Amino acid sequence: MSLEVARRPREARATLVVLPLLVLHLILISIQIEDPGGTTLFRKGVLIAVTPFLNGSAAVVRGAAHLWRNYLWLVGARAENELLNETVRRLKLRDQSLRQMQDENERLRRLLSFREQSGLRTIGARVVGRVPNFLSNVMYIDRGLADGVAVDMPVLSGEGVVGRTVVVSPHQSQVQLITNSDASLGVMLAVSHSPGVLSGTGGIELRLDYINNTEKVAAGDVVVTSGLDSVFPKGIPVGQVVKSQKGKTVFRDIQVRPFAGMLRSEEVLVVLGGTMSPGEGGPQGP
Repeated sequence: MSLEVARRPREARATLVVLPLLVLHLILISIQIEDPGGTTLFRKGVLIAVTPFLNGSAAVVRGAAHLWRNYLWLVGARAENELLNETVRRLKLRDQSLRQMQDENERLRRLLSFREQSGLRTIGARVVGRVPNFLSNVMYIDRGLADGVAVDMPVLSGEGVVGRTVVVSPHQSQVQLITNSDASLGVMLAVSHSPGVLSGTGGIELRLDYINNTEKVAAGDVVVTSGLDSVFPKGIPVGQVVKSQKGKTVFRDIQVRPFAGMLRSEEVLVVLGGTMSPGEGGPQGP
């Protein structure tokens, strides 16, 4: 029994010595033996052993390169997107500016056309302030005493009557709009020439009084100034009838919507009085 136990360590040591020698021998043989293509068995074995690692490292490198390309593409796309957004913003601003210029040119063209057709002596002005509410429908213009403006001068837009000056300083004037609840002016129906008085209500529409119930008045009829109030010259467009019905008295209940946009007017004409001389040109200013 003791002999067998002593023999086992010796056999184990012999195995440990023989196995490496056998492996080394096989390696030496594989280095010398070549296949028909001239490749040794050792080189083939090495290639077979390292190929999975090479494939794995190549895949990692390809993945890293793909990620880097994607990153660069995203950075470039973001920069391009920001550039496009900025270009769109600038184009929108330019388009808005062009539309504003076109609108202003159209308003000035209407003012000039209105002035030429009316033959009135006027001066152009810009609206510099507004107080649109039910207590005080007024606005302010940049013309005053120094420009020949006085109290109770008509103020017009390219569409029609806007109001009249009520307070005048050297370089600015306050204009009472015809929508003001204290405002009134002499008017007439453009077709029948029936006279009446148009009064402000504090809202967007006006009230036409003193038109007899027997008068035929329909929505769409045009109302113009009558020239009987000693402020507004005769024949200036004021508004259009939007409602007409028989009243409880002898007069009709008529509502009129003004042609001039009280909150849209930016350039106006102040009627200085009299008519233009043959040599006078376009409106001064605004």
